[in-house]
Amino acid sequence: MKTRSAIIAIAVLSFLGCAKEEKPVLPQTMVNLAISLTDPSYILLQNPLTAAKVSYFNALPVGYLGNGVIIVNTGTGYNAFDATCTNQDRKSITIVDQFFGECPVCKTRYNLLNGYAEGKGNLHLQRYNVTPNGNTLYVRN
Repeated sequence: MKTRSAIIAIAVLSFLGCAKEEKPVLPQTMVNLAISLTDPSYILLQNPLTAAKVSYFNALPVGYLGNGVIIVNTGTGYNAFDATCTNQDRKSITIVDQFFGECPVCKTRYNLLNGYAEGKGNLHLQRYNVTPNGNTLYVRN
């Protein structure tokens, strides 16, 4: 009986370890931002569990189709996501509260702590790398 339990446990762990890696759902878009946490537009990001949308950097639109990038202070670090809805409409999502963004067209809600869709959509937001350095956040892909 112990052998059977061990085999089942190994099979379950092997199955969980073989989860498919999520592939980007948006075409590759060059993102290279330096956001100052002392800038009045982004000072809110100094607080845990807050989010801000960056629409322009150096007077140029950012993100896929110029829809912007959402940066989130998770309380333990920073995440950044492209603000483009991953459903077919490709519209810019808006921050509806500090934990969720929503597409104004299809109404898909996205968890801003992890980028996953809730509701109609089933594709995650495109994630970008965030490197904090002092009062500056570097967002790149």
